[in-house]
Amino acid sequence: MLSIGIYGGTFNPIHIGHLIAADEVLNLFQLDKIIFIPVGIPPHKDNNIAPAKNRYEMIKLAINGNRKFEVSDIEIKREGYTYTYDTLMELKSIYSKDKLHFIIGYDAFKESDTWKMADKVYEMVSFIVVNRGGFDIKMHEDIEYKKRKYNADVKYVKIPDIEISSTDIRLRISKGLNYRYMLPEAVFNYIIKNELYRGEKLEGI
Repeated sequence: MLSIGIYGGTFNPIHIGHLIAADEVLNLFQLDKIIFIPVGIPPHKDNNIAPAKNRYEMIKLAINGNRKFEVSDIEIKREGYTYTYDTLMELKSIYSKDKLHFIIGYDAFKESDTWKMADKVYEMVSFIVVNRGGFDIKMHEDIEYKKRKYNADVKYVKIPDIEISSTDIRLRISKGLNYRYMLPEAVFNYIIKNELYRGEKLEGI
């Protein structure tokens, strides 16, 4: 039985912080691999994001050379909004003999009560909640509440405090500021070649 991390997000674009978080979780929880899953059309975010095919290709470039990192187009192939429940149901059928760990930032985790079939989601996978700044008392209480409410397997870990965000990268690009070392070189070159994130309205992460 494999222990597999499922790392979903917009990855708009993927950056060094995402990779450091994934590597930290991989090693701390001794996972066999992590699958990055870029969302297609997320129901809980403004849809001001780069085309799914571009975000998918950037992830491929970012994780190239790491045998324990993979990327899946399971969500971007699906028409309409993408829901965590539907994705996990599909993944459970593919990895029926393996243990799945859903890697999620605290900002997204705190909204998990609002998800489609939230109770079923908690039954299907264990959660690994990550947060850059650690966890304050309110966060601890929220996590413990959800663990009790859903009888859920939830672990949480403070990841290295790397002050990089996709929002900041997009802002820098739109203003012509330097962002060269905030993401892998191959991703940097891809953004330039495809002229992504230029002069757009900036919303979401």
